[in-house]
Amino acid sequence: MTHYLNDAFLSHNSADKPAVEIIAAALEQQGVKCFLDKWDISPGDQWLRNLENELSGSRFILIFFGSNGVGSYQQAEADAALRRQIQQRQHCIIPVLLPGASPEHIAQCSLFLQGVNALKFRALDDPLPHRVLAGLLRGEDPAHLRQLIQAEAAAPADLLQTLQQWLSGLCFAWQENECWVSEGQGKHCLNIPDFSGSFNADNIEYLLSWKSRLTDLIGREQELNVLHGWADSPNRISACMITGEGGAGKTRLAFEFARQLREQKGWQAGEAQGLSGCWYTAAAGTLLVIDYPEQRPEKVSALLDALARQPLSCKLRVLLLGRNGDFLKHLTQTAQMIMAPGFELTGLADGSDSDGWQLFQAAWQQLYRRQQLAVPLLPLTESGFQHWQQHNAAHRRPLFVLALAIHRMLQPDASDLSAPAILRALVQQYEVNRLFKEAKQLSLDPYSLVMLRALAGIAGKLDSAALRQLIEASEILPLDCRLPQLPQIKQTSLWLDGGIHAVQPDLLAADLLHYALTEAAGDQAGAWQYCTIAAVVNSREASSILGRLIHDAQLILKQAWPLQALIDWVSQDAERSATINAALIRNYLERTLLPLAIVTDQSAVRNYEQLAQDNFAAYGPALALSLNNLSVRLADAGRRTEGLTAIERAVAIREQLAQDNFAAYGPALALSLNNLSVDLAEAGRRAEGLVAIKRAVASYEQLAQDNFAAYGSALAGSLNNLSVRLAEAGRRAEGLAAIERAVASYEQLAQDDFAAYGPDLAMSLNNLSVRLAEAGRRGEGLAAIERAVAIYEQLAQDNFAAYGPDLARSLNNLSVDLAEAGRRAEGLAAIERAVAIRKQLAQDNFAAYGPALADSLNNLLNRLAENATPSAEDAKRLVDIRAQLQHIKRGVRDENIQVPAHLVWLFESNQADKDD
Repeated sequence: MTHYLNDAFLSHNSADKPAVEIIAAALEQQGVKCFLDKWDISPGDQWLRNLENELSGSRFILIFFGSNGVGSYQQAEADAALRRQIQQRQHCIIPVLLPGASPEHIAQCSLFLQGVNALKFRALDDPLPHRVLAGLLRGEDPAHLRQLIQAEAAAPADLLQTLQQWLSGLCFAWQENECWVSEGQGKHCLNIPDFSGSFNADNIEYLLSWKSRLTDLIGREQELNVLHGWADSPNRISACMITGEGGAGKTRLAFEFARQLREQKGWQAGEAQGLSGCWYTAAAGTLLVIDYPEQRPEKVSALLDALARQPLSCKLRVLLLGRNGDFLKHLTQTAQMIMAPGFELTGLADGSDSDGWQLFQAAWQQLYRRQQLAVPLLPLTESGFQHWQQHNAAHRRPLFVLALAIHRMLQPDASDLSAPAILRALVQQYEVNRLFKEAKQLSLDPYSLVMLRALAGIAGKLDSAALRQLIEASEILPLDCRLPQLPQIKQTSLWLDGGIHAVQPDLLAADLLHYALTEAAGDQAGAWQYCTIAAVVNSREASSILGRLIHDAQLILKQAWPLQALIDWVSQDAERSATINAALIRNYLERTLLPLAIVTDQSAVRNYEQLAQDNFAAYGPALALSLNNLSVRLADAGRRTEGLTAIERAVAIREQLAQDNFAAYGPALALSLNNLSVDLAEAGRRAEGLVAIKRAVASYEQLAQDNFAAYGSALAGSLNNLSVRLAEAGRRAEGLAAIERAVASYEQLAQDDFAAYGPDLAMSLNNLSVRLAEAGRRGEGLAAIERAVAIYEQLAQDNFAAYGPDLARSLNNLSVDLAEAGRRAEGLAAIERAVAIRKQLAQDNFAAYGPALADSLNNLLNRLAENATPSAEDAKRLVDIRAQLQHIKRGVRDENIQVPAHLVWLFESNQADKDD
């Protein structure tokens, strides 16, 4: 039997020695003899020979992985330990993960370690991993150690796991616009940016950026609880979206949530920049944060669609952050399956002892303490702050509270404390004045550096190629503001990491760009905006950013934007118009850019009309597409009559094309007819709308005969629309026939792909039940709604957040149908289940589900009241349910929650709240 001098040899990077010493001391106190070079190698000893002897003379070799990576000697020690383990055929290696350890470092050390069970320290003061490690080194029964872990209520799920598990990853690869998702070994950690360790009082970006963490996150406890509930839900994969205006703190909230998941629950969490690559996942779960999905809608939608289709073994959450929920309307049906209800982030609470006041006090103190200065008295009283906050809704946003503290620190006597004035003063002091001074020192045009910094806001980053093109364009035109040449730019403070970056956050970028366009560019504001979009590689993304900055400037900062200057500049030249038109053709378009999009669409129509006169076969399709796009833009802008004219022309052109080649142009014709039917119905021309949707159905039927897999879904959707139009026209029998055909199509599709088409089938069955009931065929209608409920139950098992609301709604309808059929007990059971589901939903999001819960409670009252001789227990329940209903109605009223139109009657009823 081998006699070992030590229980454990501690292999580590010297940079991690302080943490390793703490663990070694704890082991020694538990009777475990450790070899640590600092303790056991004396001056004059042969250092390498000692290491070699002690490594072979220790029962176990602990290989510590920390945030500093693998040291060169540590690598040699690990290699020697692996050789010993292989030669002696005896397990001797225990990998130990220190707090903050990165999976990259383990992968670099050795692939042979990936199947070995590792011990993870979340914190060095946690006694449990110390106890478990000592037990492993003393050779205690593994079953006893497992019981020790199970008995510890706070034991993390990833305390013991193999490195292979810890190195597992999720990979995103792209082929054109299609995303491929796979599981394998990770290569990078998801990133949580943190600049808190490098305070910079001279940089307004730093002071206002959430990454600086000037203060703790204040006033978002409720939102964090909602997010943790979403993360803890049993669904394997789920996505949700937080919406909110600029400065509300969406990104800070998201990454604080990511930090908590990482530190408290052992998740991998953060942002995956570029959405392409392999990121580490964790056994507990993985959170992916995607900011501004509307800026790259096609890519994010394709990613969500791929994730929904891929059966993943890891638990995944995708958190989207955007200005509004319009992006979600354009997701594929498959992607929508994994979307859970999100929420809107508004300003901080005001009133007595408000969150905003707490944030202001904390910011004021930190601004001075971080500079190691004495903290002066607050520049505002609490009542003065409350008055300021109530003056403007924007003042309740965290960014403006921080901006107020910074502004009062710099200008104690400032009189105008409105949001626009504060931000302009900060931009002027920190950016404009600094860049003016630098330009003067370098003998450059005074406005040149300000202009470049401002235009970077449109691009996100102006790299060398974009700058060369921008400089060349400004010289050719020529523009008044003279830009420096690229070598000169690289010598300025603007040049960082290969380009000029946008100032952050967005509100600063919006104000700086507005200043540059109005003060420096003057009547050339349109040319500068155009040249920047034309210079960047991704003009669609740049135009999206511009739309967002315009929104911030107009809505929040109350600044008139020189958009008309851009429209006028583009209108002067067909090539310019085509460039901008291409940048604006995307599923999601910011409403601020609608006037520009309409002008460029009209220009495209005129251009293709001229070309189509000479060659209709070649340019007719492009003309029809331009007319279709124009009709959508005009309708979005409220110019419905003009939009209707455009879509009618698009239909006429596509009809002509489809006569010669239906296989090629039939799908586009059917789509245009579908759109035309909607526009005609909205214009009150319902009869013509009915004709259009009939023709769309006929086209899709012809296409589906040859390729049902490709066009079956579109056919079913058109049949569903046709059913609605027929019912509106009073032709209920024909409407019933149409919805029956839609159900049949969705059933056929769902047989092959239930995940994709099950929701559509359930929705159509729900509609079918209504049509059957209207036709007096209540038994068949009841059967249809029962099938819809069964499908939603199946869907909700896998994704309650996404389909729980649909299940509750169908149960609500089912209860009514069962009661009408005389099956009152079953109807009562159905509505009770609907109430239970909606209560669960309303706990997490009262604003979204409170009104629906009130509807179900009201229906439950009706079911119970149908009993002519209620028992004492039933009477007590009626009183309790009425109290619940009144409580919800008061909550909806007090929180000013918008009620769906079909439920307004319930909240406007004459029943007074009992304790009002």
